[in-house]
Amino acid sequence: MITSASSRLMLLTLLAVAHGLARADERPNGDAIVGPPVPPTPAPAELPKVDIAAAPPKAPQYLNLRYDEDFSYLDGEPGSYEADFFDPIKNIHLDDDLRLSIGGETRFRMESETHLDFGGRSRQTQDNFQLYRMFLHFDLKYRDTARVFLQLGSALVGDRELPPRPVDENRFDVQQLFFDLKPFGDRTPLTVRIGRQELQYGNQRFVSPLDWANTRRRFDAVKLFWTAKDWRFDVFYAKPVIVRATHPDRYDEEFDFYGAYFTYGGIPRHGIDVFLFAVDDTRARVNPNGAAGDVSRYTFGSRFWGKTANWDYEAMVAGQWGHWAGDSIQAWAWTLQGGYNFEEVPWKPRLGAAFDYATGDDNPRPGSAVGTFDQLFPLGHAWLGYIDLVGRQNIHAFNLNLSAWPVAQKVKTALAWHAFWLNAKEDALYAANGAALRRDPAGNSGREVGNELDLTLLWQLDRHSELLFGYSHFWNGTFITKTGPSEDPDLFYVQYAFRF
Repeated sequence: MITSASSRLMLLTLLAVAHGLARADERPNGDAIVGPPVPPTPAPAELPKVDIAAAPPKAPQYLNLRYDEDFSYLDGEPGSYEADFFDPIKNIHLDDDLRLSIGGETRFRMESETHLDFGGRSRQTQDNFQLYRMFLHFDLKYRDTARVFLQLGSALVGDRELPPRPVDENRFDVQQLFFDLKPFGDRTPLTVRIGRQELQYGNQRFVSPLDWANTRRRFDAVKLFWTAKDWRFDVFYAKPVIVRATHPDRYDEEFDFYGAYFTYGGIPRHGIDVFLFAVDDTRARVNPNGAAGDVSRYTFGSRFWGKTANWDYEAMVAGQWGHWAGDSIQAWAWTLQGGYNFEEVPWKPRLGAAFDYATGDDNPRPGSAVGTFDQLFPLGHAWLGYIDLVGRQNIHAFNLNLSAWPVAQKVKTALAWHAFWLNAKEDALYAANGAALRRDPAGNSGREVGNELDLTLLWQLDRHSELLFGYSHFWNGTFITKTGPSEDPDLFYVQYAFRF
């Protein structure tokens, strides 16, 4: 429900729109795009920094992880960097050793959804509603030795008539609050981070802040990371934070998430990741075999990506093992994707393709191995269709995508065609949030889930603000038509975001 706070937030959004339109003639910075990838492709900005001593950028860089932003270039002489309206609240020298940066975001999205449950609701299958989000953060640093990062957030929903989604509303809470310390002093490579924080690894397939959601995902965690010239190594122990709309959020006491992530960037224009994630869940969840109990799951994998000439490419493989309610876990997943960038052609189009594979449970009987891959904490929205009906579990997914810049560095348009099949026809279709949507334990409904078309247009007004338009349609396949109501889903949205 919309409160007076949301009215103020709407006013801030309208003021920000006016500011963005007034400055639309400025040339934006490419890393300022804050919408979802259009289409899914490894972004050049994701390649690891291979030299921690390299000079910072000379203009504002608004990143998905706001705590990674660096405004130390403002210490340079005027004229050595590109001035910005918000420079006075960045890199403020409180004294010789203390620096403070202030930043934030306001975002507004209108969504219109139809039959996102395939027409299964008895009362209503269509809804139009609004989502509002606002963040404000304070980044206080003591030399290069210690740091406090505080981010406050508010997320509101208006005019939604269908059942509420847990991440739509979080009226006011601490989004992030963590402390950094370099125990061996300034400019040493080891940092210890303790507190509420967002985590992001790889291309966000397994661990992501989930920016598309109105409330971004975060964890109460302890993380140690070591950054060298060509590589970075993280280890962490975390508990996911549960969103509670009208009460302070708190971590899930019954869920432990921990792991290690290594990235090597010593190969020019390429990167290699090796990772291990572990989950201990004591919530007595029911597995695909029908047994309920604790989950201990381990995910080990590797990822390789890069760019050669006009080609970009990525490959990922991961296996899972462990136990769930006494049944062993044996599952795996892999991804192949790539594209060709027509740099010399007007509009600079990119033509790409991708294939995603994740195993399902083809023998759902008591005592048998659980074969359903678990996607952990992903940004599935960017890889498996914007309607979010498909997750990286029990799925074969193929997509062709085409993107172009009709207005260089300002307007990007994209088209993606997805085709989905179940890996195991006896297992369920799992949504982007991991929920089982449909299942035929006998396997008589086939494997064909359906096809999805995603159309997007991203207009970057300036380095601070952008507009995103999108439309998606899903054509139901045999599996959907044989397992219940079968109305084709549609999704339309318009989003404005402003960062400073």
